[in-house]
Amino acid sequence: MVQIICTGKGASMALPRVVSQVQLMAQTNKPSVLYLGTPSYDRDDVFEIQTKGFRDRHWKITKLDLSELPQSQALTRQITYPTADEMKQIVDEVDVIQVSGGNTLYAMKRWQELGMADMLRMAAMKENGPVFCGGSAGAICWFDKGNSDSMNPMTFLNPDESLTEEQKLDWDYICIDGLSILKGLCVPHYDVIQHNGLHRSKASEAMLMQFPDYPCIGIDETAALVVDGDVVRVMEGDNGAKVYRKVYCSNSNQVQVMALEENHGDYSLTELGLTN
Repeated sequence: MVQIICTGKGASMALPRVVSQVQLMAQTNKPSVLYLGTPSYDRDDVFEIQTKGFRDRHWKITKLDLSELPQSQALTRQITYPTADEMKQIVDEVDVIQVSGGNTLYAMKRWQELGMADMLRMAAMKENGPVFCGGSAGAICWFDKGNSDSMNPMTFLNPDESLTEEQKLDWDYICIDGLSILKGLCVPHYDVIQHNGLHRSKASEAMLMQFPDYPCIGIDETAALVVDGDVVRVMEGDNGAKVYRKVYCSNSNQVQVMALEENHGDYSLTELGLTN
């Protein structure tokens, strides 16, 4: 039975309501957590922000560094990567797997190289597998596809310091492939305008038309999508933050948008079209 909690931004994983939901689904007072910070290149500052809610409750967290070192550190630091057996062992043992925000495209490529992608997919097939969670890139990765800002040059492992301010803003969202644990096109940061000046919710509509077989799930930054087997719930956030489902109707050439309301109660994963 798949259990997943997705927030619209990575820092929202530290919200008390979200942390309590993770704890409830993990069915233990102090879950063990595997933290994968690959999308943020395993930066310690991102780890501190996005695991704060778990650390405040004194959960055991294993930070598994899988990212390559940036060029600025490659000559002064060395890193020993875990073996495939070591990665599999910890994936199999923990109660919760959290993925950070960051560059989803880099994380997916890196996990494919190391075999972590298949390990996560296998963990999702277990009857009593871990609770998967994360925001931004940590939300996208569980879906078939995601609306990603991974072409933002300032999110690269080795950003080009010579870029002008104009060049830093000259990028567009791309559609990337995730782990396909959930069907759909995930759009985090749904309620914000990002550095390129494009509103994420509007930018996702053109992408949805390119992939009409995939329902779109838009997650506002402080909202959360909760998947518990076939049951789907929504946790609304600050200032009316919500989760939305969008589908493209080719007959009318229109995009239909439905807000998923917290007070609605349970939705069905199957009825929302999110099962593969």
